[in-house]
Amino acid sequence: MEIRAEEISQIIRGQIKDYEKKVEVSETGTVLSVGDGIARVYGIEKAMAMEMVEFPGGIFGLCLNLEEDNVGV
Repeated sequence: MEIRAEEISQIIRGQIKDYEKKVEVSETGTVLSVGDGIARVYGIEKAMAMEMVEFPGGIFGLCLNLEEDNVGV
């Protein structure tokens, strides 16, 4: 069986074209403060370490500090 680069390229292009970006919102929090590139967020109790969260305006962050009453993103 011969592997043809053009055929593989067409398959990958088709998959990329048909890809549907889906974001599942399960919790909404409140930004308490922002400083030194870290946002302190209240209300996302189910957040896990290294979980990606989305802020308004399409800005993304990673949950790093998981504290009792807020999360450092």
